[in-house]
Amino acid sequence: MIFGLSGHSGGLESLSQERLKRMIPQLEEMGFASMWINEEHFQRSDPDRNRHGYSPLIYAAAVAAMTARLRIGFSALLLPLHHPLRLAEEIATLDRLSEGRIEFGISRGHPGRYFEAYGVDPDKRTEQFRGTLNAVLRYWQDDEVVPGDAQTRCAPSPVQQPHPPIYVAAYSDESVRWTAENGHRLILHGIQSTSSLERCLSVYEKFGGDRSTVPTGRFLYVGESDEQAREDMLPIIAALTKKLRHIRSERFALIHDEEDLEPERFYHRMAIIGGPETCRQRLAELRDGLGIEYVNLLPSFFGLLPEEKLERSLSLFSKALIQ
Repeated sequence: MIFGLSGHSGGLESLSQERLKRMIPQLEEMGFASMWINEEHFQRSDPDRNRHGYSPLIYAAAVAAMTARLRIGFSALLLPLHHPLRLAEEIATLDRLSEGRIEFGISRGHPGRYFEAYGVDPDKRTEQFRGTLNAVLRYWQDDEVVPGDAQTRCAPSPVQQPHPPIYVAAYSDESVRWTAENGHRLILHGIQSTSSLERCLSVYEKFGGDRSTVPTGRFLYVGESDEQAREDMLPIIAALTKKLRHIRSERFALIHDEEDLEPERFYHRMAIIGGPETCRQRLAELRDGLGIEYVNLLPSFFGLLPEEKLERSLSLFSKALIQ
């Protein structure tokens, strides 16, 4: 199986800035293949945690500078908030600086304060998403840019040709089908239930997609034993499910039931928690039962896991389940 990290700060949001800069260069030696960075805005800095609202593009550039092999993706960029020409330039620049390691993860986003703050009409987000994507692809294919009477071209061009791989974050059957029919890859989030994962993967496969290529998020914590992991994680799961219930909206009805946010059920069904052997078995169930070959860990549990436990869990995961 392929393993990546995903989330705010690429899944490392529990870490202080000092520890973050030490950890990122170690990820390649630990065996992780990729880091996927969320686009989020207006996060308040918590004095007890470090869930800062880093710019995903600037953060990606820093990760590229600190690594040599790690694939760097977005989970995902909210296309309606971006100007297509600037985005084409910036993603191509990242692809150049990283020597072809960028995964272009994108989403149409959901109505809320982001759209209001950026002056974007949420009712037109699907139209803007597809229009922006089409424009970015045209710019990468040497389409002319005509400012006034001049004619020029977007620069630089990406290293990866014809362009970096496109991953679409989608939940609904319609969006998943559109993703497959247009030859794009799918990316799935860690807050999806198993039944939601199976529904999305089945639709994607039905319309031509390959489920083995789908990065699939899972909250994951490895302890020394099942008992020690449970002791560490029960308070974290209680806080996380409380947070998810607070932000639950209509779109979440597509990806999990209200009952899935009951702490014990979440612990056993929505997350992978335990000693190394239990985590190995749970990952094998994803592979053998759903055909999932690419798992993105959400290891900091939305920044709720203390940094010492995050680092210990990643180390145990690396030694017991990757290397």
